Amino acid sequence: MKPPAPRWQRILKATLHGLGAAVLLAAGTIWTLRQQHPKYVKPGELLHLPPALVTASAPGTEPYAAPTDAKAQAEVARVAFSLRKYTSDTVLARRIASAIVVEGGKKNIDPALLVGVVLTEDAKLDPNAKSFVGARGLMQVMPFHAGKWKGCTSADLFAIDSNICHGVSILADLIKRSPTVASALQRYNGCVRGTNTPNCHTYSGKVLKFAEQAATQMLSFSLAE
Repeated sequence: MKPPAPRWQRILKATLHGLGAAVLLAAGTIWTLRQQHPKYVKPGELLHLPPALVTASAPGTEPYAAPTDAKAQAEVARVAFSLRKYTSDTVLARRIASAIVVEGGKKNIDPALLVGVVLTEDAKLDPNAKSFVGARGLMQVMPFHAGKWKGCTSADLFAIDSNICHGVSILADLIKRSPTVASALQRYNGCVRGTNTPNCHTYSGKVLKFAEQAATQMLSFSLAE
């Protein structure tokens, strides 16, 4: 009878198997993100949650409806983990993650893709961010969108939940009307012909790169649990 392998060999083998699984899962998510009109891969099930209740308070302090479902909470933890690379404020990371999970779940959009958009728009994760053309908040939503999207209960684009609700609604509409996710992202950026903003043709690539990194981090967090 063959003697059992040393303990260190068994641990190494198990670790390599885990890493291999993570790579395959991340590759699958990344492939899906790049497809034409993909059926988005979600770490958790599609959520059917009530709209966040938001009032016009200081960004990050307004009341909101955090997910209470166990699977949703686990998904929020994964998304927050991917955001903590960009902020030391764990409360802020979880607030943003909650909004991404809730609003992304309504539109069936992968949270990794939404993390990609948020980080491309403002990697500092500043809810008060405002561009030189007036775009506001985490997803840099233009003021003329405020209050125009069904399901967004506040027009305050500096409120975390409201801003992400507006941004997700805009992106979901563009995905429906675009041949690919990349072209939808270009339109989200206002780069329809690639001439509105210098180097705006690189926008979709930046979003997908951040999304790929987020997907890998979320999967590694799941394997470590």
